[in-house]
Amino acid sequence: MQLPVLVALPFFLGHVAAALNPSCRPGGNFDLSKWALETPIDNGNGQPLVISAASLSGGNDGCKNGWQDKGSDHQWFFTESTDGSMVMKAPGYSMDHPCIKWSGSSHYRTEFRETSPTSWSPSAATNRLHVKLVGIRGSNVCIGQVFQAGGSANKPFAELYYQDGTVVMGVATCPGGANDGCGQDMQKLGTVALGTAFTYDIRFEGNVLKAGVNGQVNTLRTHFTTPGAMFKVGNYNQGTDDASIHILELTTQHG
Repeated sequence: MQLPVLVALPFFLGHVAAALNPSCRPGGNFDLSKWALETPIDNGNGQPLVISAASLSGGNDGCKNGWQDKGSDHQWFFTESTDGSMVMKAPGYSMDHPCIKWSGSSHYRTEFRETSPTSWSPSAATNRLHVKLVGIRGSNVCIGQVFQAGGSANKPFAELYYQDGTVVMGVATCPGGANDGCGQDMQKLGTVALGTAFTYDIRFEGNVLKAGVNGQVNTLRTHFTTPGAMFKVGNYNQGTDDASIHILELTTQHG
C-alpha cells in the first residue's frame, strides 16, 4: 500500500502552520519543489515566463536564493514583509492594459501548476489540495484549479473562483469547455469578505470531486471523467481590475 506523499509545506502538519519568516523569499517559507510558476512576465519571445521548481526552491537555500521578482519594488511574486505570506499579483485584462498571457487565454496569471507529479489519476485514493489565503483585491480571481491531463483536452476540469467575496466552483460540463460550446456548472461554496483569511480544500479521489471553504467539504456535481489531472494554485485573474492574493498555507497529498 502506497502511503500518501506530502508534496508541499513540511512546516504544516494537520494544517497547523509554523510562523512564516518575512525575511525569507517564498521558497524559504514554502516547499515549492513540486511546482512551476507561470507569470505575466515576457520570456523574451512574447510568451509568459515560467519559473522552474528548482529556481523557486533556490537549491539548498530557498530563503536566500529562491526566485522572486527582481529589485526592491517587487511586482508579481514575493514575500510580504509584515507576515511572511506569499504574495501573488496579476493585472486585469483590457485592450489598453496589455501584458503577457498564453494565446489560449484572455487572462493574466501568476499561478502555480504541479510538476511532481505532473499528473495523477482521479481514481486514486488520495488527491488533496489545501490552501489558506487572504484576498487583498480583485473582483473575480481563479484561486485554484483541477486541470485535465492525459487526454486530448487542454482545459480545466474545475476552477475555484473568488468573486467579490463569494467562493464558487465552476465545474466544466464537457472536456473541451468553451472550445466545444460548453460552459461551467457554478456551485457556491461560501462567502468570505476581502481582507479575511480563509482556507479552501479541493479533493478529487475515487473519481469523486469535493471542495469546500473553512473545513466544510462537500461533494460536487461532475459531468464527465478525465484520465488524469493536476492541481493549479494562485492568481489567475478573470477580471479587468488588478488582483492580489496572499498565501499562508499550501499543501498537497497524493497516494
